[in-house]
Amino acid sequence: MLPSLLQHRLAVAIVAFAVSATAGVFLFARPQYRPPGSSGEVLSIPSYVTPAARGWTWPHGLPGFRFGDDMRVGNIFGLDWAALSALRIAAPPSGVDPQSLRVLGAARIPPNTRSTLLVAGRDVRGRTCIGAQPGPAVPRYFCPEQLAGHVAVVNATAQVPYGGNWSIYVNGVVSAAVTRVDLATAATTWIEMRKNGRRVVHPAGPEVTFRRSDRTWGTFTSFRSQPVPWNARLDFYGAHGKLASLPLRFTKPGSKVYVR
Repeated sequence: MLPSLLQHRLAVAIVAFAVSATAGVFLFARPQYRPPGSSGEVLSIPSYVTPAARGWTWPHGLPGFRFGDDMRVGNIFGLDWAALSALRIAAPPSGVDPQSLRVLGAARIPPNTRSTLLVAGRDVRGRTCIGAQPGPAVPRYFCPEQLAGHVAVVNATAQVPYGGNWSIYVNGVVSAAVTRVDLATAATTWIEMRKNGRRVVHPAGPEVTFRRSDRTWGTFTSFRSQPVPWNARLDFYGAHGKLASLPLRFTKPGSKVYVR
């Protein structure tokens, strides 16, 4: 499902909205930055948008898009502060300043439900913590103590199956050690149409959802379906080979957050 669209490299962030429980997801590859009063000029991606430089430390400090600044003119995620209410409530018990939160990624799947969110926030020592809200599930924060030795924080949502397809939405953020992220889904295929009209079915293989050269905060997003119940795997690669794998298996629709 959506094989050609999903092969585009993701720039800055991807916003995914399901128009109904069965209509799928629209993926927008690039937010539109417009200055005040602009009638259509699109600005460049800010230079400070970059993956982590060392471990879970970003070169320009706390990563993410800021309300009233980056989102001043065009709110690329369609969010307001109220959308972060659950994450703001959960922040102080985790030692995170709720006023410091910045948005790394967001989606609403399906509509009229609590958003799936990734945020960054500061702890009392000014260090970056990652907050994950997997839809209606309880938000969680991962600060340097919890992130040590890990390469990714991931939200995953299994949608209600429809038309013989079981779809999984994932969004995540990686440490500086990660140079590529692949997503493999069991039994996924693509069809080659030969000149003689013959249809040849091939295994789809893994989808590359992140490369370090992408202009993101180290974030990645994918929405992929498969013809068997939810059975996917994320593979995280570094400069010298595979760093970790994360199986994504669900027995029923729902959302989960992982640190790997």
